[in-house]
Amino acid sequence: MRARSGLLAGLWVLCLIAAPPPAAWAQAAPASQASSAKLDRAQLDQLLAPIALYPDALLSQILMAATYPADVAAAAAWSAQHTSLSGDAAVKAVQDQGWDPSVKSLAAFPSVLDMMGRQPQWVASVGDAFLAQPDDVMNSAQRLRAQAKQAGTLKSTPQQTVSTQPGPNNTTVISIAPANPQVVYVPTYNPTVVYGTWPYPAYPPAYYPPPPGSVFATALVSGIGFGLGVAAVDALWGGMNWGHYDVDINVNRYNNINPGHRMPPPPPNANGRANWQHNPANRGNVPYHNPDVAQRFDAARQAGRPGGAAPAGRPAMQGRDAERERAAQAFQNRTGQSIPGHAVPGQRPGQGGAGPQHIGQGGQARAHDGGFSPRAGQPQLSPDQRQRLDQRNAQHHAEAMNRSSAFRGAGNGEAMRGQLERGGAAQSSFHTQRGGAHFGRGRR
Repeated sequence: MRARSGLLAGLWVLCLIAAPPPAAWAQAAPASQASSAKLDRAQLDQLLAPIALYPDALLSQILMAATYPADVAAAAAWSAQHTSLSGDAAVKAVQDQGWDPSVKSLAAFPSVLDMMGRQPQWVASVGDAFLAQPDDVMNSAQRLRAQAKQAGTLKSTPQQTVSTQPGPNNTTVISIAPANPQVVYVPTYNPTVVYGTWPYPAYPPAYYPPPPGSVFATALVSGIGFGLGVAAVDALWGGMNWGHYDVDINVNRYNNINPGHRMPPPPPNANGRANWQHNPANRGNVPYHNPDVAQRFDAARQAGRPGGAAPAGRPAMQGRDAERERAAQAFQNRTGQSIPGHAVPGQRPGQGGAGPQHIGQGGQARAHDGGFSPRAGQPQLSPDQRQRLDQRNAQHHAEAMNRSSAFRGAGNGEAMRGQLERGGAAQSSFHTQRGGAHFGRGRR
């Protein structure tokens, strides 16, 4: 099992280092267009569809963690090697890891890290969108929740409580919380079904089901299902502040689960909460692909890179770079191909094997892949056969979605396609850090 997990860890690492450099997509649009590029409703809804129906606190921590894609890949590899750990116990077990605290918190939810680890391009896209358009991302989640509620699939259950409150600008906010505050259930659903009729045919919702045979695989056809509950209390220290378009931090919970990186107590009028701020020092070598976001954060990010001007007291960060170089060398030994940006013995810089296949190429997903219902005239299947068929169809559907051109129009047309093609294209290295936060209602 450990050998297999090590192989998976190497593959996750290669997903982040094997993609084309940012220049491959930056040339697709003039700088004047790229600087003002934003994802529209269809593109955001497509991107958020797999997670919009997660509980508020879990959704907030996925959004935070997605801004550190290299750490997510490392955490997913760790989780695959420690399958017996979940909940608060798993978060405590990763306290010595050099990941951002938002990523450490996801160790509580192996199924979430399993999905995010298999989809590094999607993770990077979510993080980029959240940093560039936080208000629009939160509006997208609310729009999708309203759509699922209207379709009759989002409702209160023994596992979760769905409630509504008045929101800003005469809107209605839909909140999702665990029915038992000490037990969190991660929902499982098919985005191509749960939202009813999808309003953007050119941008079908992203769908990343567990692979067949996975411990997280389900035979869910419609609606929202739930697996085993996760005992997570302090691990979920984030929250969605829908009224102010902020992600909040419950300081007491954060300090309870992160004793080595405690935050100062908030002012009395802050109700024990602080607003989250992205910490660019924890981003590592993964660049920001939105020009406006890069202008805000990239100088601080580069200060924390190996060879950069590291902040006082921050150790040299070479471990993860060395790990990725070993992964690149192992890949070259197995396949005879080198990873772009990684020299191999006896080879001059600039030489190398063929690059990876571009993601996002291919036509639209076939209509009959959706829904996973038996076709007329097929023989009746046993429950086990039906589950295997559903899982196989789900995998085929996910592969078709991943080949779809749906993401290509996001962020000024070609830029979003390039974003998927590059994935988390840079290496990253370990950091000693504390999660970013500030008190009051200022924006990130």
